[in-house]
Amino acid sequence: MKSIISYVLLILCVNLYGQERYADVAGQKFRIKEFGTGNITVIFESGMSDSLEAWGTIPDTVALFAHVFQYDRADIGKSDSSRQKRTIPNMVSELKSILEHENINPPYILVGHSLGGYITRYFASQYPGDVKGLLLLDPSPEAYWESMSKKKLNDYIKGGTEWYRTKHAPKYWKEWFQFIPNMVYMKNLNIPEDLPVILVSASESKWYKYHEKILAGFKNKKHIELEGSHYIHIKYPALAVKYIKELAFPF
Repeated sequence: MKSIISYVLLILCVNLYGQERYADVAGQKFRIKEFGTGNITVIFESGMSDSLEAWGTIPDTVALFAHVFQYDRADIGKSDSSRQKRTIPNMVSELKSILEHENINPPYILVGHSLGGYITRYFASQYPGDVKGLLLLDPSPEAYWESMSKKKLNDYIKGGTEWYRTKHAPKYWKEWFQFIPNMVYMKNLNIPEDLPVILVSASESKWYKYHEKILAGFKNKKHIELEGSHYIHIKYPALAVKYIKELAFPF
């Protein structure tokens, strides 16, 4: 009897907290985690150079009420090296291919941090019928860099390049080198204006006014500013879960 109970508990734990595995898409392996249950899948899209560990315990809590999907993009964490240039369309295409390969069907709630804000917004523009809501956590606001003078932007790129070369292995540089050029893909996105969007700005980033431009045109939107740094969801994990739940189960 004890062995049966232990087996059932093991199955429940695996279903709830998940185990990482690899999705082999046309010979390219992506590290993924899929767990939790429900008709809605919450997809976590990490910031630049961040593996799925960057979300801490948030996905585990979300799995109590929804199906959760996490992955490492190509070049990141434990996934294979990229085969394509790190453009936003290519990254979205890879994500779509993984979801189809693994039979992870919509509707989706997309949760994007930093660069993940680009990816989730572009995904919503390409597959609007698949997306139920967007949670953007201190997302990269293209208007911030577009407001810079040419000299200031060049200095920013130079400083970022030096930082990446010092802090990260070469495979991580690819997303950085494509970051500024990727802004071109964020123009005139065809996202349904009635799509629910919650955007959280971190006070230390000082991006609030630029984030307002991201929300322009959306009818069902909420904008919150919280005290803290760029990884605002790590400081307020319970709030991140609350906002996901609001999107999943609107009143």
